[in-house]
Amino acid sequence: MFLQTRGVGEMVLAEAPDIVVFLFGLLTQLGDQWFFFLVFTSLYWLARPRISERPRRVAASFVALAFISLSLVTALKVGFALPRPPTADIASAPNWPAPLADLYVSFTTDDGFGFPSGHALGTTVVYGAAALLLDAWDRRRRVLAAAAIVATVALSRVVIGVHYGIDVVVGVLLGLVVLKTVFTVAAADDVPGHLDPTRLFALAVGLSVVALAVVVATGASHHAANASAALGGSLGGLVGWSRLSDHESLPTLSLPAALVSLLVAGGLWVAADALQVVPIAILATGTVVAFILVAPWIQRRLSNNAAAGRSVER
Repeated sequence: MFLQTRGVGEMVLAEAPDIVVFLFGLLTQLGDQWFFFLVFTSLYWLARPRISERPRRVAASFVALAFISLSLVTALKVGFALPRPPTADIASAPNWPAPLADLYVSFTTDDGFGFPSGHALGTTVVYGAAALLLDAWDRRRRVLAAAAIVATVALSRVVIGVHYGIDVVVGVLLGLVVLKTVFTVAAADDVPGHLDPTRLFALAVGLSVVALAVVVATGASHHAANASAALGGSLGGLVGWSRLSDHESLPTLSLPAALVSLLVAGGLWVAADALQVVPIAILATGTVVAFILVAPWIQRRLSNNAAAGRSVER
């Protein structure tokens, strides 16, 4: 009976004031896939040495860790097939201006299976890795900041009523297990204290294959998009990263190039998310992630070609 009701959280959405729910709905975006996509892409393209001695390696590791988390959560959610609270996909929009009312509904509802919490697991893995890999501040402050973000996102999932308390607790605990595992099996041989993106993407590919197999075997088609995105993104990351050997020497993208590239990658990502055909969704998502990783190389190649063209004209 405990696994069916799963403790606290079911009635929080109905009891909290609209503004409180909306604020927690906003905070929960810190653990959402779109936020990870934007931040990790920007970090990879605009890498700066002051955040890490190997900023591109760290950014690529974050991308791989996000796909590892997504794959594991998808497999577990479908495997357990436990529902969210009854009101998780229902929200009465407050009498606010249209954009805010629409955002309220978008931020405070969710569907699909609920156990464990993907946001809790993903934020634990990603922000926990950030505390260990980044060089900004000292490690104690990074760990405290990461713990605060994880706790806030986990709490937000209960406050907005899309998870039970046990869902987020188990999500955080599993995230800690994943962190320990990846720092054991995917530690970089050449840079102590760092992770090897190639190993991480390979691990993500294996987990995403399992996730997709579980989805197909159980007929849980509403989770096929996540499994497809995980597999495509992991494959694209593995190919994109392994094809380049000089990531750290590649130039950062200029701001105009980054904005154009982000629009291209974002458009492809939205299209991939909307596709219902699994093979096409895998191919589209893989193309997006591979493009993100090789974009600095493309910019350098285009710059060199342009410079060569100007030299010939002279």
